[in-house]
Amino acid sequence: MRIPITKASPASPEVLRLCSRSAAQNSEIEKLVKKILLNVKKGGLDAAIGYAKKYDGLTKNNLKISEAEIKKAASKIDAKLKNALKQAIENVRFFHQKQVEKSWSFKGKDGEILGQKIRPLKRVGLYVPGGAGVYPSTLIMNAIPAIVAGVKELVVVSPIKDGLQSAVAFVLQELGIKEVYHIGGAQAIGLLAYGAKGIAPVDKIAGPGNVFAAFAKKEVFGTVDIDMIAGPSEIAILADSTANPQWVAADMLSQAEHGSGFEASVCVTDSPIFAKKLANCIAEQVKASPKREILEKSLGAYGHIFIAKDMYAAVEIVNKIAPEHLEIVAKNQDELEKLVENAGAIFVGAYSSEPVGDYFAGPNHVLPTNGTARFASPLGVYDFLKRTSIIRYSKKAMQKNAASIAEIATCEGFYHHARAVSIRR
Repeated sequence: MRIPITKASPASPEVLRLCSRSAAQNSEIEKLVKKILLNVKKGGLDAAIGYAKKYDGLTKNNLKISEAEIKKAASKIDAKLKNALKQAIENVRFFHQKQVEKSWSFKGKDGEILGQKIRPLKRVGLYVPGGAGVYPSTLIMNAIPAIVAGVKELVVVSPIKDGLQSAVAFVLQELGIKEVYHIGGAQAIGLLAYGAKGIAPVDKIAGPGNVFAAFAKKEVFGTVDIDMIAGPSEIAILADSTANPQWVAADMLSQAEHGSGFEASVCVTDSPIFAKKLANCIAEQVKASPKREILEKSLGAYGHIFIAKDMYAAVEIVNKIAPEHLEIVAKNQDELEKLVENAGAIFVGAYSSEPVGDYFAGPNHVLPTNGTARFASPLGVYDFLKRTSIIRYSKKAMQKNAASIAEIATCEGFYHHARAVSIRR
């Protein structure tokens, strides 16, 4: 296949089409999700078990995966993979320890003390996909910031089809997570949000899932907190004529292989010659790929090479797209990086390939997708903390400010708000 090459600006039709993409809404799936959630809420554990048997391959009447099962599965892990996962865990933990927040307060001039108390959430549910693939990295990226934040109770749910996979089991064991349930989809989200006999509800649900889990997370938000609604992934690469087209092509395919058909893989360059070389490299790599059909589907829908008038104009296009992943491979890459306003994660330099961040470097790979990097941030320790305001007003401060407080309350029509402060004068 040949990926299209287009001269572009932030207002170009192809750029705007890319920004407007989204996975198709499905009213039938939404209807089914609402039904499952309602049944789990009313029917509790029995309903959850029933759905797990129907959809998740559960064969027994118990959702809980025992510590013995986790230990047995973990023991089967390949030694090289074990060492790689241990190092990834160490890197991710080290990075997230830098995000820890502390409570603070200050004393005002009239003796009042104001501040903020930082506390971790008590109980968090983590969704780990287990149907179409195996994702120990998902568990690492969701669990470690919660652990660093101080969350005491972590609950993992996963739609385990063919037994607990050894890499996931090893990560569970390494992180000390013992409460694990064989359940996925909307039924898992319902179980986490509403609880059931012997299973307490959680305060927050994090982790990506299939379309059923995504719709369910949206429905239960408000009953519990959620991390985000994961949308189609994207990678954008800012590359000038100094970039290696084979490497850039490989990085673009790293996102196109996800398989939903809505992923965006784009490069923005100022060099028509580089654009042609890159298109040739992409065609060669797709043709030789064992995932050729998947790649052609994604690239055919949202694969593109944009040619900007210069690299500064290229940055403007990237800021419009607000990609989940942004790579910068250019001779003035440090200067360009400072101009980027919207991106979930920025990978600077030829050796900062996107999978480095997915698996190993340390920053979280749970990133805002589908253009939401305009306002959203990567998952972090801060997502598992809650902040409580502390107000200790002194007599002096009250007497000094009561009239002003009452004036504002009266303006808004709240007589008793005004009265509550005036009575203390």
